[in-house]
Amino acid sequence: MPLAADTAPVDVTLPGLGHCLRVYNAPEVLEALVRAMPGWPLRREPAAGVSPGLYVYRDGEGLWQSDPGTAEEFMLPSSASAACSLAADLLSLRLEHDNELVGLHCGSVEIDGRLALFPQSSRAGKSTLATAFAAAGYRLFGDDVLGLTPAGKGMAMGVAPRLRLPLPTSFSAEFADYTRRRAGPEDDRYRFVVPPDGGLARSEETRPLGALVLLERHDAPVAPEALPLAPGEGLLQLLCQNFARETPPEALMARFMPLMQHLPCLLLRYSEPLAGARHLAQVLERGESKLIGKKGFADTGPAPAVGAAAHSAETPAVARDAPWQPGTHVNVYPLGDELFLIHTPSGEIHRLNLTGRLVWQLLQHEALTVNELGELLADYFAAPAGAVTDDVATLMGELHRAGLVAPAG
Repeated sequence: MPLAADTAPVDVTLPGLGHCLRVYNAPEVLEALVRAMPGWPLRREPAAGVSPGLYVYRDGEGLWQSDPGTAEEFMLPSSASAACSLAADLLSLRLEHDNELVGLHCGSVEIDGRLALFPQSSRAGKSTLATAFAAAGYRLFGDDVLGLTPAGKGMAMGVAPRLRLPLPTSFSAEFADYTRRRAGPEDDRYRFVVPPDGGLARSEETRPLGALVLLERHDAPVAPEALPLAPGEGLLQLLCQNFARETPPEALMARFMPLMQHLPCLLLRYSEPLAGARHLAQVLERGESKLIGKKGFADTGPAPAVGAAAHSAETPAVARDAPWQPGTHVNVYPLGDELFLIHTPSGEIHRLNLTGRLVWQLLQHEALTVNELGELLADYFAAPAGAVTDDVATLMGELHRAGLVAPAG
C-alpha cells in the first residue's frame, strides 16, 4: 500500500457495504468504475480511518490492486481492467453481505416484465447476447451476475455488460456500431458497453423470472432458432452456475426446484448475436415458450443414464441375480420425467433420465435383481431383453458406486 500520493485518497461508499473501497492516486480508475457501474448509487468521500481491505493505487510502476483477504497485491494493465476487477470484487462483497441472496452466473434481460436468464459458464456468449438485447432496445438486468431472492425473483447488480475485444468480424455492422456508440471504459482486451438511461436496471431492482435459456453459439452462419429442453437441463445449469459454494445442495434444491417446475427451458441456437436476441425475444413475446416443459422432451429410450461428479474409473460390475434396494441416505427430487438424487453423506447431486427414474421407482416398491429389472424395462420399451439388461447392469454399477443403491437384506 502506498505511503504517499499525488492526489488525496478517496473512499467509495456503497449502500449496505459502507466504505468498501479506497482509491489512492488513481482518479482515472474511479471514473472508469463509476461509468462501468451506472446502476449503483456510488458515493465518493475523502478517505478517513483504516483502509478497507479492497484498495487500488498508482505508483511509478503502474496500477496495483489489493487481493482481498490476503496481504498480496497485483498489477493492472489499465483503468478499464481495474474497473473489471473491482466490479467483480464489489459484486462478491454484495452477495456475501446478504446471505439470503443466491448469486447466479448468468446474463439476464427483461422481456414483457419478466427475466430471461442465460446461466452459462465463461466464454459461452452471455455478455455478447446481453449486449445484443440492449442494442435491440430491451432492458438488461446484467451480463454476468444476477441475485436470486428468497421469493424467486431476479435482482440486478447494476453493472454494464463487458465485451472481449476485438469483436468477431461475423457480427453485424449494426451490433458493432452500437458497441462503439455506447462504449464505456475499454482497453485492448475489454470494452464496457453502457446502455442509455433506463436501459440497465439499477442495483437491487427485481423482476420475476420468465424463462431459462441455454446458449449454443456457432461460428459458421446459422439461422437462429429456439428449441425446447427438458426442465432438468435448466436445473443442472442452475446447480452448476451459482456462487453459493458453501450452501448445502439440499438448500439449493429448495431454491431452484420450485422455479424449474414452471419455468420454460429453451436452447437458443444462433451465430450472429443481434439476430439471436431478436429471435428469442419474438419467441418469448409470442408465448411460444409455453410449449416448453411438456412431456416428450426427456430421453425415452431404454438406455438408462445417471449423471454425477465425473468418475475416474470404469463402471464396476454388479451381481445380476441378487436383489438391490435404494440407499438409506438419499434425498429424491422429481422434475418432469427425470429424478435428481442427492447422496447426503457426500453432498453429490445425481441426475437420472426417464429410464433411470423407472428403475428407481421399481426399486422403491420392492427389491429387484438386475435381471428382473431388465425384463420389466424390456417389456415396457418393447426392446431386446439382453441389451436392456446390460444397460441396467451399467446403471446399477454407477448407482452402487455413488452410494445410491445397496444389496438388499
